[in-house]
Order: sequence, then C-alpha cells, then structure tokens
Amino acid sequence: MANVPAASDAEVAELPQGETFLGHPAGLFLLFFVEMWERFSYYGMRALLVLYLKAAIDGENPGRGWTEGQAATLYGWYTGLAYLFPIFGGMIADKFIGTHRSMLVGGTLIAIGHIILGLSGIGALAENAAGMSLFVVGLATIVLGTGHFKPTVSVMVGQLYPAGDPRRDGAFTIFYMGINLGAFLSAFVCGSLGESERFGWHWGFGAAAVGMILGMIAYSFGRPLFLKGVGEAPPEAASRATLYSFGFLALSLVLAAVFGGLYHVGELAKVQELMSYIAGHAFLKWLVPGVLTGIVLAWSVLFVLKNRPEDRGAVITILVFMLFNAFFWIAFEQAGSSINVFTLEKTDRVIPWLSFGGKPFEVPATWFQSINAGLIFLLAPLFSWIWTQLAKKGANPSQPSKIGLGLFFLGVGYVFTVWAGVNAAPDGAKAGMWLIFATYFWHTVGELCLSPTGLSYVTKAAPKQFVSLLMGLWFVSSFIANLGGGLIAAQVENIESGATKLPWSFGGRADFFFLFVVTSFGAAAVVFALTPLLKKLMVNVKE
Repeated sequence: MANVPAASDAEVAELPQGETFLGHPAGLFLLFFVEMWERFSYYGMRALLVLYLKAAIDGENPGRGWTEGQAATLYGWYTGLAYLFPIFGGMIADKFIGTHRSMLVGGTLIAIGHIILGLSGIGALAENAAGMSLFVVGLATIVLGTGHFKPTVSVMVGQLYPAGDPRRDGAFTIFYMGINLGAFLSAFVCGSLGESERFGWHWGFGAAAVGMILGMIAYSFGRPLFLKGVGEAPPEAASRATLYSFGFLALSLVLAAVFGGLYHVGELAKVQELMSYIAGHAFLKWLVPGVLTGIVLAWSVLFVLKNRPEDRGAVITILVFMLFNAFFWIAFEQAGSSINVFTLEKTDRVIPWLSFGGKPFEVPATWFQSINAGLIFLLAPLFSWIWTQLAKKGANPSQPSKIGLGLFFLGVGYVFTVWAGVNAAPDGAKAGMWLIFATYFWHTVGELCLSPTGLSYVTKAAPKQFVSLLMGLWFVSSFIANLGGGLIAAQVENIESGATKLPWSFGGRADFFFLFVVTSFGAAAVVFALTPLLKKLMVNVKE
C-alpha cells in the first residue's frame, strides 16, 4: 500500500480523556475503523476500474468497451489525482475547518461518489453516454473527497498523544494495519460483486459506499466519547467552521458536476489529444519533457541553496528519495492496470479440486489485489524484527540502501511477471496463478523495504521551516508516479502488438513487463552506487 502520511506534532492542549484499549486511547481504534472503510472504498475501486471500462458492452457482465490504453489512462488520472488533492485538503483543514470537519466532508463525498457510481449503472445509463458522464462525476467526487479525507486522519492519530509519547510509533503501526485490513477486504467484497454476472460492476462500486457510510456513522457517534476536542478548527476560524464545511462540501459537488459536464461535451478529450500529439511529434516529445526536467532541476538547485549549509545535504537526500519513490510506484501501480488485466485474461485461475454447483471454482481476478495487503499483515512484524535485530548488531541498512533493496525486489517480482507473459504468449495459453502470486510477494517485500523512507523520513530530515512544503512535494511525486504508471500502462497494447518496438522480444505481454525489470534493477543499481554519497549528505539527520 502507499505511504501513510506522517502525523505532524499538531498541538492538542491536553490528552483526550476516556477509555483505553491495549494501552492506547480508544479513539485510536475508532480512527482505525474509519480509515479501514475509506481504504476499503479506494482499493475496491482500484480493483474494478480498468476491468469495468475494458469489459465488452455486449458481454455477460457489460462494461464500457474501452481499449486497455483508454482505461489505463483514466486509471492513472484517477489514482494520481487521489494523491494530489490531499495537498489542498490539508491546507483547507489547517486554515478553515480543522481535521475533524475535513474528515466528515471527505467521508461524505466519498460515500456520495460511490452512490453515483452505482446509480450510473441503472437501466439505459449503463450503456449510454450520459451514464458514462455520470460515472465520471462519481469518480471526481471520490477524488475530491479523498483530498479532504486522506491528510486528516493520520494527523488526528498524532493528536491523541503528547509530544515524545513512546506509544506514538505503536499507534501508527496499529493504524497502518487498519489501512491494509480495508484494502484486503475490498477485493473480496467489491471485486466479487463487480465481477459477478449475477450482480455486476455497479454493485461492486456501490458496495464501497455502504462501508464508508458505516465508518462515518461510527465516527459521528464515537467522537464525543473518544475524540472530544481532537481535530477542531483553528481558533480564528472556529465560529465559521461549520459554515465553511458545508461550503466546501457544496463546492466539491459543483466541481465534480462541472468536470462531468466537460467530459460529456468532449472538452477533456482535448487534453488527451494534446498529449498524444506531443508524444507523436518527433521534436516535441523530447522538447516538452526536457523543458520540464530543466525547470525542476533549476528549482531544486535554487531551493537547496535557499537552505542553511548544514541543512542542504538532508534536503538533497529528500529530493533524491522522491525521485526513486516515483520510480518505485510507477512500476508498483501496474497492479491495478496492466497486471490486473493480464490476471483476468491470461492467467489460469481455475482450481480444479474445488467446485461449486458442479463447476470448478475460478478465482476472481480482483481477489489478487488483496495479496499485497494480506502479505503486509504477515510480513510487516517480521521486517520490524529484522530491522531491530540488525540495528542491535550495527548492521541495519541505511535509508538509501533500503530504497535500493526495495527497487531490487520490485525488479525480482517483475521477473516472474515476464515469465508469466512468456508462458501466455502462444494463442490460448495461460500462465499459472503462482507466478502472479510470486510477483505480488516480491513487490510487497520491496514495499516493506522502501516504504519507511517515505514521509516519515521527510519529517525527520527536513528543515522545520520547509516540512510542509516538502511533505506536499512528496504527495506530488506520488501523483506523478500514479499518473505516469497509468500512462505507461496505456502503451501495453502497442508494445504487445509490435507497433512500439523495444530492444528485446520475448513475445506477448512479456515485452512490456520486462521494461520494469530493466528500470527497477537499473534504478536499484544507481541507488546502491550513490549510497556512500547519500550517507555523507545525511550526516546531520538523526535516524
């Protein structure tokens, strides 16, 4: 799963009073429950989106008949914007409504968005352009809701503990388990309903609304008991916070409707046309990325120089880690797009010795989306123990080394995906399920190596006056990674058909997947080569 936003040391005058459970404030477990359902909705959508858009219009479980490239592009924009808008949601919470009301606004929007997705599949809407436009309104509503919701809950967890409380790290471990529990359950519920011919895609989309509504009801009743005084608006805006909350809720719904309207009249398609024109123009396809890269490098140099000399090394490491963080998640996020489609179409998912109604059981493709979350449950305690034991021996890998390991294991995972692609290259042949499981296993190992270098490192290494800016930039890197992952996945059909040539030729989808073997191992090699230099730059950072 993606990095959890680290809690700031937002000040709460007094530790909230009330019941404790397992040595922690009971409010922690209320927030655990709410976050679990929000992640349930997000990963349920993630598992279904590309498969629904790509499903045939006249199939037994009708979809929208999009090409895989079109579906992957929308998937990239959806997942990318879900990481970009929390920057603005965090600003709104800090300045106007507080984290408590921001979470209510976000959760309400997410629930409304999923209800809209469910309604877009009723009757003729399931097939016509108006229904697709309504579906886009639902997606936009969820993205805006996630923007309000995502940056607030983790901050509220931090507000339960005074500065220096040794229970805080344990609290975030428990909270992280809630994220993965929601992600684990989502595919079994939303995925099973969505892939079912009896129910259909829109039942899967709508099911996520039920979970989010349950989470918000529990929060509304439990907050006065367990979270009183946590997440209030800043004093200067307290008297108008409720009014502001309704205003931001209404504004978000209006923006989502406008977005859907622009899609309906074809204005958004012009953005894709512009991107396609740039990509197909021999000069522009190098000029535009080159100019953007130059601007980023120039800003980075100026920003580093703006810091005190003793802070510059730490700032450089943060910027470097952001780059490799994006490399990792571009490849990792193929799970919801290109690997997801391969699992559906080119993987033998039948378990012959398990049958229902006289037919061998076929594992729904969406269930494979739960492997990562399930493995995190099993492996996270083991990795925590390994790092602890290595630290006692003075052998705990440095932050750069862990990033390199994460990228290396990501590449190992893609070796198995290439293997699966080679097996499925002949017409009609399908790959074994164990190869997909092996892919997700090694990707999870890579995530557990790399993920601790996320926002938690930013909070430790960043100069105090730039913590918020650098945390925002980290979200931007995640936006770029998710969007980039979708746009790269959009090229899979061209590569598979041979229209886009690569330096290697394994056949079938293996050529596309080998691209991530090369980039992952290559990025890992660069990180390992830079590790001595990065460690010197980190000399002032307290691990």
